[in-house]
Amino acid sequence: MAQERPLSLDKSRAMFDRIAHSIAGGESSYARLKKGLELCFERGEGSRFWDVDGNEYIDYSLGYGPLIFGHNPKKVTEAVVQAITERGSVATFPYDLDYQVGEQLVRMVPGVDLIRFANSGTEATMAAARLARAYTGRGKIVQMEGGYHGFSDTHFWSSHPEVFAENPKGYTEVPQPASSGIPAGYADALLIGQYNDRENMEALFAAHGDDIAAVLVEPIQANTGIIPPEPGYLEFLREITKRHGALLIFDEVITGFRVAPGGAQELYGVLPDITTFAKALGAGFPIAAFGGSREVMGMEERNEVMHGGTYTANLIALAAANVVLTEMREHRDELWGRLNSHGTQVALGLGDACREAGLPNIVQNVGPLWHIFFAKPGAPQITKIRNYREALAYSSIDVFDRFHTAMMERGVYFHPYHFERWFISTAHDERDVQQTLDAAADAAEAVARDLKAEGNS
Repeated sequence: MAQERPLSLDKSRAMFDRIAHSIAGGESSYARLKKGLELCFERGEGSRFWDVDGNEYIDYSLGYGPLIFGHNPKKVTEAVVQAITERGSVATFPYDLDYQVGEQLVRMVPGVDLIRFANSGTEATMAAARLARAYTGRGKIVQMEGGYHGFSDTHFWSSHPEVFAENPKGYTEVPQPASSGIPAGYADALLIGQYNDRENMEALFAAHGDDIAAVLVEPIQANTGIIPPEPGYLEFLREITKRHGALLIFDEVITGFRVAPGGAQELYGVLPDITTFAKALGAGFPIAAFGGSREVMGMEERNEVMHGGTYTANLIALAAANVVLTEMREHRDELWGRLNSHGTQVALGLGDACREAGLPNIVQNVGPLWHIFFAKPGAPQITKIRNYREALAYSSIDVFDRFHTAMMERGVYFHPYHFERWFISTAHDERDVQQTLDAAADAAEAVARDLKAEGNS
């Protein structure tokens, strides 16, 4: 069994305090840390990283998903160093890498004929929505409650809202801002749907069909843990958008190049009109893209809708992406055999270990993506999570937090927020899997023991 270890974070806390003297909040992305867990990074290699206190962790956060080959993958790093050394970083003109990466991406993703590069998933999604509105001449985008499509004013709505306090009896199509400082007027361009709910989507189109430019959806909802599509649901979205003259946009920022080489659209066989990508595309370097059918992307081809950026398609990011896509194409069976096998082993093993210790849970996974939802007292008696509302009604933040702390003490790291998903990389091996499951069994027993002692079981 895995052994609990004293977890000193003194150096991390001191470094974080120093960072906070000049960096507002001590970090530059709202999701990186959780108050009370100010962990500072020293180095990473393969499936593991070390914090500045010298603690070693098996990593299942992986930079929020980009590190599909693990930390510091040699081929990607060498290509980037060579590009910088021999060619520079950014220029005013296209490179040969533009077509090398572009042609590989188009070849790999079944629903994409033409692409354009961006710097982040947020940018790519903004560009995709603008393109959909320009193509259809309509104003409204449907997003799913509990989804996340970047932090822009146009999309950061109803991500994880307090819906039961506001609307205890049913759904609302009215978006709720997910941050202060977002002008209320942006809500007029959005409608909020419920993932995996066909009747809800039919009602939205019945009421607003002539105004809906597109349905923007994570094909696997991966920002409320992991919620797979119900059988036939993606096909339904494809049919209803076509029926009403709207576009279907897949946000594959998380799922693209991860659940399959061609993303969720390859896995499920449903082709959207536009797709957005980021994360795994750069294996740790900042690159994103959006693309789709030649018909829709023709507006970008003819410069009929504005898209740009100083750092889009910079040499460094393209050098990384070129290696990423080459490796995926040339070794797809080997890589996804490993990702799917190890991911499923960890996911199912986690659930079993926690249930055996007396911690009821639901684990949902799609190959190398998964999440464990711990049941709160009085949670609904369900066997799967279908949407954000069900996740909210079922999930115990307290048990998740306790389990997270116990796993860190046993050398396993995953994101500390209870609705973030777990990732696995091709660098994880059987030793990592076994150590993780041993740690989970020991951690779950410790959490259950503490809950029982406190009278919470």
